[in-house]
Amino acid sequence: MNYQDYYEDHQLLFHKNCDMPPHQTKYGMHTHEIYEFYYLLSGKGTFSVEGNEYSLDPNSIMLMRSNESHYLHINNDLPYERIVLHFYPQLLDPIDPNRTLLGPFDNRALGDSNHYPPGSFSNQLVRSCLNNILEVKDNGYQKRVAIITNLLTILNELNKSFHNKNPQILFTARNSQMTKVISYINEHLFENISIESICKEFHISKSQLNILFTKATNTTVWKYITIKRLISARQLLYDGVPALEACMQSGFKDYSTFYRRYKDYFGTSPQRDMHK
Repeated sequence: MNYQDYYEDHQLLFHKNCDMPPHQTKYGMHTHEIYEFYYLLSGKGTFSVEGNEYSLDPNSIMLMRSNESHYLHINNDLPYERIVLHFYPQLLDPIDPNRTLLGPFDNRALGDSNHYPPGSFSNQLVRSCLNNILEVKDNGYQKRVAIITNLLTILNELNKSFHNKNPQILFTARNSQMTKVISYINEHLFENISIESICKEFHISKSQLNILFTKATNTTVWKYITIKRLISARQLLYDGVPALEACMQSGFKDYSTFYRRYKDYFGTSPQRDMHK
């Protein structure tokens, strides 16, 4: 990946990069425990969040919160240039303890209103803030300060857009059947759900479910459930919940299976994450 700007610490990850040609395998379904601000500089494509598809044009913004699965299908004929900022919501707590600025991330259903197309916010203001960050070449304290101060301005702008949004501008195209399936899975994520119980609930065959779900999310049903449970377990561990209890609370019934899946996915043990 061709990074044109990069900064990372324990609360933040900021990068600007360009791929030409884009490689689709890089942008497969993923989910993470941090929040994501995504700004498309150049290129065209489709961004899918929890089965809902959004058409992307330059100067579009996408917002994803913790454990919100998403993937990108990008046009291979155009340079793909973007700015991405990941952050933990706790970063804002000293300034905004009520997390008012995180309304566009938190106060909506999964996969709904993730997209801010050009015209739904002040592009001049957002671009100015992003340029302020890019102008800081020092990759230490000054860069962190620039990211945080400009992030606050961007979030304030998006918060205004979120509360005053025009439904015709911020339109969510919904895949009705799979949207219902995904909502059902998330509502019962920590319960004893199975492929069979989902099929029974929606009167659909296993083969149909797998085909339609993979098309909507770019992953299988069970992989989707497993990753979501693992990320939820990690958040519990970070909050100090014991590993066995985190295993059970996040929907795993067998600790040895949980341990193996956790270590395979995160590259570390649950016990080690509990003491971070």
